[in-house]
Amino acid sequence: MSEIKKINQDVLDDANKIFKLLGNPVRLQILYILSQEKLNVGNIAEILELEQSATSHQLSLLKEAQLVTSERDGKSIYYQLDDNHVSHIIEDTLKHVEHSQKHKK
Repeated sequence: MSEIKKINQDVLDDANKIFKLLGNPVRLQILYILSQEKLNVGNIAEILELEQSATSHQLSLLKEAQLVTSERDGKSIYYQLDDNHVSHIIEDTLKHVEHSQKHKK
């Protein structure tokens, strides 16, 4: 048998944290929205029909995990995905779900 590689424990721990964050429907929806356009907290809260404080809390968790970044424009802070890897995670997951659902029927 060839040498089978394992994931480094530090990387495994960090990946696990990301998957836990993605396991929350609100956070997943926020990431999906931000994959389409840079938005401020108020816009995101309005789209998701959430309180601005709840949206802000979720964005804080996503920012801490380096899944989103923010930039100030005057009095507003706009959020966007940290990089294309985040977008690929969301897109690939949704494609897999569509594939799985199509083959269930």
